[in-house]
Amino acid sequence: MTRMTYLTLAATTALLTINVAAATQASSPIPLRIELTPKNLGMGKGTLTVSLTFARIPAQTAKSALLSLPLIDSNVDSAAPDIRDLTATDSLGQVHLLESTRDMPEISDRDSEIGGPSVVWSADRKIVGPLTVSYIVPAHATKPPRGPAPPIGLYEADRATSGAASMFLPLPLYDGKYSVTIHWAASIGSEKSTNVTSLDSGANTISTIMDRAEIYATYMMSGAIQAWTPSGADQDFRGAWQGQPNFDAAALMSWANTLHGHYKQFFNQTASQPYTVFLRYNPINAGGGVGLYHSFVETYGAEAGSDPDELKLTLAHEMFHTFSPYITDPTGLLSSWFGEGLAVFYQAALPFRFHMISADLFLHSINYSAARYYTDIFATSPNSEIPDMFWKDTRIRTLPYDRSMLYFATVDYAMRSKTHNKKSLDTLVLGMLAREKMGKSLSNSDWESLLRENLGEESVQHFRSFLAGEKPVPASAAFGACFERYTTKLRRYELGFEPAVLAEPKRVVRGLVPNSAAAEAGLHNGDIIVTPVPQDQIQGEQNTKINLDILRNGQKLKITYLPRGEFVDVYQWRKIKISR
Repeated sequence: MTRMTYLTLAATTALLTINVAAATQASSPIPLRIELTPKNLGMGKGTLTVSLTFARIPAQTAKSALLSLPLIDSNVDSAAPDIRDLTATDSLGQVHLLESTRDMPEISDRDSEIGGPSVVWSADRKIVGPLTVSYIVPAHATKPPRGPAPPIGLYEADRATSGAASMFLPLPLYDGKYSVTIHWAASIGSEKSTNVTSLDSGANTISTIMDRAEIYATYMMSGAIQAWTPSGADQDFRGAWQGQPNFDAAALMSWANTLHGHYKQFFNQTASQPYTVFLRYNPINAGGGVGLYHSFVETYGAEAGSDPDELKLTLAHEMFHTFSPYITDPTGLLSSWFGEGLAVFYQAALPFRFHMISADLFLHSINYSAARYYTDIFATSPNSEIPDMFWKDTRIRTLPYDRSMLYFATVDYAMRSKTHNKKSLDTLVLGMLAREKMGKSLSNSDWESLLRENLGEESVQHFRSFLAGEKPVPASAAFGACFERYTTKLRRYELGFEPAVLAEPKRVVRGLVPNSAAAEAGLHNGDIIVTPVPQDQIQGEQNTKINLDILRNGQKLKITYLPRGEFVDVYQWRKIKISR
């Protein structure tokens, strides 16, 4: 089954933020040139030289925050502390910059948030004319993992580097549009580089119109990488990978390209819009990934994350995010039930509908989520509790994915039953998308409006009960007439100690549960867990053991156990024979 995926909007490692919260949006896009020069990639000490030129700076005051880069984005440390040789000039000459740390305003984009504690550079005077900012950042600026997190940090390996703009690329804190030109200069001190971004593949210079959030969420890969392009007329899709996967990466890209074409038809997309899939190695939580601007970053490993079927489901999930509507009121993770739940539902439903996966893989996707949800001791936790606990406990973090998928299955079945299959969940999703395309910021009330219009007031109350924590139970035939629901017994996930430990920079065991599998395996309170431990996948796998690298009184130990507790009843689905 697919590894956990996190939708993020990267907040930028050399983010030049201009504090224009009170300023009005400019009438025309601000020209912004981004020039990137890789150097010595593959030697372990590679760098990126970055030069940014803003044709004009929005309204500002002397000593206002001119440059800003969040320190942490989606549980990943940015390269803000690693920036060196930072210089700035405008029409009057050198601009002296003062560095500080501030808590910058957080804004919502889709179901992620941008901002928070940031490195901020203030100018000693008002900027006059175009501003050029230059600096150097390590090509490998990835810090020790805090725990579960998307693969957005700058990562140098296999004579290449990759990362999200939020980790290293400066931008002003400006809500208007930019006319962005990204130019890759020739690499220095290393072999010839191939350069791919979320915006296109292979070109050294790319130009487009983007807003701040879209630039934040742009992914870049440069060096000795492999790039894949389709042979047909549809040239929107691109693929690129860093390193040497132990599966046929080109075949996987071809499959994803075909699915991308089906998605374009499903969502009635006629305009050309680039979409790029990136692959890179992940030694910790292989198989997971992150959806970014017009792109998806998927990770692979030596064992986990090397199954093409699992990778296909992950690709189907994240590609759906690129096309689907998003609820942005309420902000951030409070609305993740919508975007993530839909993506889990459709990651199997659409490829199965398009005859691109087998019935067995379709069932595998459904049953994995159902098993993980119905064994979750926090299954009835209200949606309002998710943001505070999302990064602290896998059992909370998976709720927007699993519980919401099951809820959408109940809605889909209700729509099909009422209309004799003339309407389905598709009708509501496309209805939300139509509102979004009209420029409306979507909220829960928009969803309720469509529910009320199609299924009546009772469906609205059902939705509100779902948000309050009520367990969704899809009908036996909810996933099709050839499948049926049955009940079986599975064991709850039980880590055996305080789950928040695994999301902390220093993982010191506390809250050890007496008589748990962890305690019986020899784990002690006060043990230091040296290596990060991904849980989201293990939580859904009944027979997968957890491996802990422990430091105790200066001695290194390995502790392995099956993180399971009591047996509980769960719903699953299976194929049935239909008589004709």
